[in-house]
Amino acid sequence: MTVPGSPAGGAAISADKAKPAQADGPQPWDLRLVIEQDEVTGAYVYKTVDRRTGETLQQLPREEVLRFRQAEHYDPGEVFDGLT
Repeated sequence: MTVPGSPAGGAAISADKAKPAQADGPQPWDLRLVIEQDEVTGAYVYKTVDRRTGETLQQLPREEVLRFRQAEHYDPGEVFDGLT
């Protein structure tokens, strides 16, 4: 005897297997890498951007670091000196 909504063999299809689970947040195929050159410092900026929303998810170097490089008193090695 077959039950309406079930396959002819009598085995029921679970709802879990019928639909793939949707993960929260962007999937790898939703992301793109944008490489720009900062106009002031000349440093390259790497951004991970969500294609769907246009939101910048990650940026290297961070904006704070770029602003720090713009300061007149900045010299490389002032923040961290690996020699001492």
